[in-house]
Amino acid sequence: MMKQINPGNYRHKIDFLQRKLGRDEYGEPFGDWIPFKTGVWASKDPLLGNEFFAALTTDNKVEVKFNMRYIDGITSEMRIKHGEEIYEIIGSPVNVKGLNRELLCYCRLVK
Repeated sequence: MMKQINPGNYRHKIDFLQRKLGRDEYGEPFGDWIPFKTGVWASKDPLLGNEFFAALTTDNKVEVKFNMRYIDGITSEMRIKHGEEIYEIIGSPVNVKGLNRELLCYCRLVK
């Protein structure tokens, strides 16, 4: 029997941003962050206990995890916008149990 997803846990609305590279009128490279998927409902949890200490052993400082329904195409090159906060996705997003039902992203605040 498959575990049911409780949609009540997903109470934070987030947007996924991807970088669009280009060149300005002088030929200089630039990168803008544009929406990839908007209005995604997710849970947002700080890392606590064992997860927090495991994250400290890596070079990347993970601060928070976002859990949501599975979305195809999400990569570690993207960012997550929650309100006015922008988070960088650390490592590859996790397809929980490989069932294409839930996606888990470990992140750190960048601005």
